Amino acid sequence: MASTSKPPSTRPHLDEETIDIAMEWYLRLKDDSATQEDRLAFRQWLDRDERHAMAYADAGALWQDVEAPACLWVKRERHREHQRHTRAVRRRRPWVAVACALLLALFVSAGLWRDPGMPDRMMADVSTVPGQSHEMRLADGSWLFLDADSALDIDMARDMRELTLRRGRLWVDVLSEDARPFHVVAGDALVKVVGTRFAVERDGEQVKVTVEEGRVAVSGDRSPENAESIVLDAGQQIVVSDGMLGVPSDIDAWVQFAWRRGQVVFDQAGIAEVVAQLERMLPGRVLFDGDRLGSLRLSGSFPGDDPTALLDALDSALGVEVRRVPGGLVWLRLPGDA
Repeated sequence: MASTSKPPSTRPHLDEETIDIAMEWYLRLKDDSATQEDRLAFRQWLDRDERHAMAYADAGALWQDVEAPACLWVKRERHREHQRHTRAVRRRRPWVAVACALLLALFVSAGLWRDPGMPDRMMADVSTVPGQSHEMRLADGSWLFLDADSALDIDMARDMRELTLRRGRLWVDVLSEDARPFHVVAGDALVKVVGTRFAVERDGEQVKVTVEEGRVAVSGDRSPENAESIVLDAGQQIVVSDGMLGVPSDIDAWVQFAWRRGQVVFDQAGIAEVVAQLERMLPGRVLFDGDRLGSLRLSGSFPGDDPTALLDALDSALGVEVRRVPGGLVWLRLPGDA
């Protein structure tokens, strides 16, 4: 019987440094600012070793995979900057140059791009990575549940109990103590509680507070002595954006606190909400084109520890194509999109 094993590959091994240099050359020559001297230096590098041509061809193939999602990332980051009212991203450079900078960060020193929560988690007292949650009892007997990709500081002083949510989502069941107030700080938002169960979610400078039981006072200024506050009752939620208090709204507590039970429940959720949940469950980033997918809505209940089930639902229920590209990136698109 003839052997079915494959012959050994004759392709030379490409070391990591050669791959990185090839990507740098590819991006440099793709940029409109590339000079004749750049092209001459590239030819000299190419002729130095046969492996260089292979690495350069691999870099071109990699670009074909990531060019479109790179554009989406740049678009998303510009939108987030605009929403936060910070300085505008300079538009003098063509998008290719911006995408090139992104790809260099992604493939040469990709840690922070693929895992933006890393700095917060490194500095926090308690933290969780994407796909992991953590439950613990505080020294005063209160319970907290930290959702995936979250970071929290804990300060249990004699006259004050304070939690600072650096990022992510937190649920707290507070044990009342008359002598020691209990505060949760998240960005500019301050939540003051007596004895209650509630959740705080932070995404950049937007903070969402949801009350399951009891009452809390929410302000957009972490200085409690002069801050205007709004009291929330059980079954209410408020959003604080850049320190500005929104209007309280009534919520379905079963849906809003499903994550505490290890479930993900969507009721006509937009694609941005679905993606935010996926980024808690998956390492890396999830990108989509809001202009193309913004009208889609998803309903259903999914296991909180199974991102594949959620991705499969996007495919089967909404016709969204799920593509995984190098660098720990998931790209959501409609079939036929470039």
